[in-house]
Amino acid sequence: MRMIFKGLIIIAVVLAVVLPLASSNPDGLEATMEKVGLEEKPTYNAPLDYGETWGQSVVMGLLGIGLTFAVCYALAKLARGA
Repeated sequence: MRMIFKGLIIIAVVLAVVLPLASSNPDGLEATMEKVGLEEKPTYNAPLDYGETWGQSVVMGLLGIGLTFAVCYALAKLARGA
């Protein structure tokens, strides 16, 4: 279990270091939609946002990593018990 927490800490540090290097330019699909003049109409609105600042983005990234880990850990425990 100690090794798992070390891995999560490494992921958190990498997230905090690499996050400012992410490109703010649109990806290929978004760029094409802008050229053609199409608007994005989402069918689902997420309850949480990625955040506008570096700090908010790190917190939301850590929340996502934590939730994903918790769900996967619970599923693994259920599968092991079955």
